[in-house]
Amino acid sequence: MKIFFIKSLLLCFFTFSSVGGDIIEEISSSFQAGNTKEISAYFASTINLSILNDSNVYSKVQAEIILNSFLNAHEPRSAKIIHRLNNSPSYKHAVIELGTSKGNFRVSYSLRVDNDKAQIVELRIEKAVE
Repeated sequence: MKIFFIKSLLLCFFTFSSVGGDIIEEISSSFQAGNTKEISAYFASTINLSILNDSNVYSKVQAEIILNSFLNAHEPRSAKIIHRLNNSPSYKHAVIELGTSKGNFRVSYSLRVDNDKAQIVELRIEKAVE
């Protein structure tokens, strides 16, 4: 009985320590779900946002509103990570192929990591080249 308890405890520990550890996967899942709140939770206080050639630096709140408008107009259906750069402790980058109700888009974003907190500092959405 004691061994069973220890094995169960270890299984829970390893399961919970691996869940939520991949921020790139978490953000990709949030894009697939169209969950702007979860995505914007990772935004830095200002973010370089470029959506379909309309580019500017926005506050976190402004960027959330703009992204929400885009995702409402282009209902997400799928998201696939096609490139990731996460070997640096202070910088991460990913590219997602986002399938929507109005076609496919290429979403790329860069994260800066400070004090173990990752923040999206740049987000770019452009029409996918097919």
